[in-house]
Amino acid sequence: MKMIATLAILGLFIGNAVCDCPNGYMRHDESCYKLYASTKATWAEAFMYCQVFGSDLAVIETAREQTFLEGFLRREFKSGMSDGVWIGGTDALVEGEWQWVKTGVSINQQEFRHWWPGEPNSSGALGEDCMDLLHHEHYNWNDERCDIPANFLCERA
Repeated sequence: MKMIATLAILGLFIGNAVCDCPNGYMRHDESCYKLYASTKATWAEAFMYCQVFGSDLAVIETAREQTFLEGFLRREFKSGMSDGVWIGGTDALVEGEWQWVKTGVSINQQEFRHWWPGEPNSSGALGEDCMDLLHHEHYNWNDERCDIPANFLCERA
């Protein structure tokens, strides 16, 4: 009987350690993600919003993570959401040198990249220095103007 009680307590402890994402976040591997589907913000506002809630704009480092996020965003997409969802990449410091803001890691040097064909393209007179995932492009990476209000994806590691 003592052994069963010990195993039950151990199971609860392990279960809580694995499922410790805050309310409203979805776990994948070692991270928790939250899509702000009813809030639209510029990229900088989204960055600050995530920070206030103890997270960062999402960083995508592997094909496995990309696949998970594509499925997650497809399931969560609803009418009224922006086509783009902000994540944590930018080339605002040096044009053409994309990096993850949270880690400072160069996206250009990262083994995994998932740009939509022809992206990044910095189109338009104002340029496109912030990264989003576009619904109509199957959540592939896209560069976008940073001042456009969009929904955003936060990650807590």
